[in-house]
Amino acid sequence: MAPRYITRMLAWLAMLVALACAGPAFADEDLPGAIQPTCHAFSPIDTTYAELAADPAAWTCNSIHWKDPLPAGWLRFDASEWRGQGVPVMLVTRVTKFDRLSIFAVQADGTTQALGLSPDEVTPRAGRSVFSARLPPIDADTVALVVRVERPWNAAVLSDARLSSDPAAGDWPIVKLVMFGILAGMLFAPLIFDLALYAVLRQRFVLWHAALVVAMMGYVISFTGLIVLFADLNVVTLAKINGFSLALMAALAGLFLADFLEEQALSPFTRNALRVASLIVLLVPGIITLHPPFLDYRSHQLYSLGFLPALAVYIFAMIEALRRRSRSVKFILVAWSPILVLGAERILRGLGFYGAPSLIDELLYVALVVEVVISAMGVADRMMSFREQRDSARTRAQVLETLAEHDPLTGLLNRRAIEPRFRELCEEGFGTYALLDLDHFKAINDRYGHAVGDEVLRAVARGLSPNEDTLVMRLGGEEFLILLRGPNARARAEQRRQMLPRHIAQEVPGLDRLVTASMGLVEGPPAAMAASSFKDLYSRADKLLYEAKQAGRNRTIGEKLTLFNTHGKERRATERRKQDRRSSPAARPARSERA
Repeated sequence: MAPRYITRMLAWLAMLVALACAGPAFADEDLPGAIQPTCHAFSPIDTTYAELAADPAAWTCNSIHWKDPLPAGWLRFDASEWRGQGVPVMLVTRVTKFDRLSIFAVQADGTTQALGLSPDEVTPRAGRSVFSARLPPIDADTVALVVRVERPWNAAVLSDARLSSDPAAGDWPIVKLVMFGILAGMLFAPLIFDLALYAVLRQRFVLWHAALVVAMMGYVISFTGLIVLFADLNVVTLAKINGFSLALMAALAGLFLADFLEEQALSPFTRNALRVASLIVLLVPGIITLHPPFLDYRSHQLYSLGFLPALAVYIFAMIEALRRRSRSVKFILVAWSPILVLGAERILRGLGFYGAPSLIDELLYVALVVEVVISAMGVADRMMSFREQRDSARTRAQVLETLAEHDPLTGLLNRRAIEPRFRELCEEGFGTYALLDLDHFKAINDRYGHAVGDEVLRAVARGLSPNEDTLVMRLGGEEFLILLRGPNARARAEQRRQMLPRHIAQEVPGLDRLVTASMGLVEGPPAAMAASSFKDLYSRADKLLYEAKQAGRNRTIGEKLTLFNTHGKERRATERRKQDRRSSPAARPARSERA
């Protein structure tokens, strides 16, 4: 599966490169009367135009190669290119940092009229990431315009430079600006969606995706030039915003991918490699685009190259996740493939290998919005997966809890289910504690086998009829505990004991005698029962059960608990203490009743 996706991505990249090499840098409808340079050259910083003009071999014509280590880039626009068209009035090219821009109008007699501009004297345009610069006067004797850019930080400022006869060159039509404004605004919906999801299920990758959406919004607003409509920025500041937003976006993408994919989808090495690659993008291109003073214009090569490790690691991680049958990576692959291809194209263009039509950049903006929508769907799917896993874990925990608190043979509650909640059950009104044991049960196992003995135990569980006022549990072996509340609790317990022989005989045929049961019973007010521990009451009931066995079996012996005040020496003092509720109630047996 993975090789097929790689082949498709390479095919897309080849097609885009071919389109870039074949097409003009700006579409005619975006830049009316666009005039491309005839030739270009590179030179040391102190080379003059006269020196360069005297050396025809220094000029490169009909080439798409724009990469050179020399600090001054030159463009020559021959007048023959605009004869019969409108006279150019503006130079339009890509936003980047440069030291100085010089434009020479070359006359037929060899003289030149020069215009020098600093980065603060050019105008960022509201349409693509471009700026415009005015031209020196052009007349009928002008044979060429020559542009010199000193220490450009991006080769695209040369490869994408065009002349235009439109004074508003570079600006998009209002309809197109509105369209891209809507495009940027569409990114708010996934952002709100992410924040809402994070409020419900706090997963770190949701925050990474929200931050990625914000970075994409900044990228679209800055690279489309929409930011120029709201802020007065010079070309260097705009170049910093453009470059850093792209680096931040690439870094956040890696952090998002590292936390987003399922645990089994990536090895620990690959997951850590994603985070390291993200850090490299943030530190290398991110710092370079801020144009720190310790770096010079040649660092723009490192800016583009700094994205390559991340690009390689991201593709490798997606291939690994595909091989491990990750569901989430399928969303990412669909969402990211166009961006990865277009990003690779931009890296090659940034290195100066060729120029590109504006359609490539506009496709990238659309691809970003598509990415956000599809990856948001992936986030939603992942969150649903988390919810299903959580619900499944809860169900498993409930099942395990049920298994731990229930006797596997009879399905009744066991001691573990009751003992920790015993005080609470007493406070809810369960005031009768009956310990029941089958008579001569060992003889049944010995004569009929344990399978029949198990059937007898299951029949007892059904015959004791647990309900909301009668809790029945198996304590082990043939011993059962009945907790009862409500009126006539003792009589109801005795009724259940007496009907067991008939019930067992009906459900387990073939027994040659009735199976009877003996019972020890303790009852009292809920407060008195709660004042005693489960173990204490078990000990009392067990002694009473032993007495019932000794008295001949098939009977119940019980006793009642009552409350008394341990500090009552005088009646009046006792009444005062009861009134003030300062004394602690204690339970003790008041009398025994034999049945």
